[in-house]
Amino acid sequence: MNTSIVIADDHPLMLRGLTDFLDSKDFNIVGSAADGNTAYSLIVKLKPEIAILDIRMPHKTGLEIAESVMRNNLTTKVILITFDKEEELYDKALEYNVYGYILKEFAQLKK
Repeated sequence: MNTSIVIADDHPLMLRGLTDFLDSKDFNIVGSAADGNTAYSLIVKLKPEIAILDIRMPHKTGLEIAESVMRNNLTTKVILITFDKEEELYDKALEYNVYGYILKEFAQLKK
């Protein structure tokens, strides 16, 4: 079975593009969400291996989700995607054991 992934981004175009790209690479997208509360609920319920989360989403940010994953000892590896270059956000991501931190401006999808 391929790696199970939950994706969350409040921008529909980004969410769709990421989903299509990962599908084309045969990853197992088990859930997607447009807000942080839904994303966290999917992580708790589906226990994916990886969660790819936008940092800035309604209701709960990707950082808040990463903190909850860490505090609740969930095994899901969190990867954050963002346009933000603030060092403070990156430092928080490290504090919350984030597995990956990707700046959207550098995320070029190639087929």
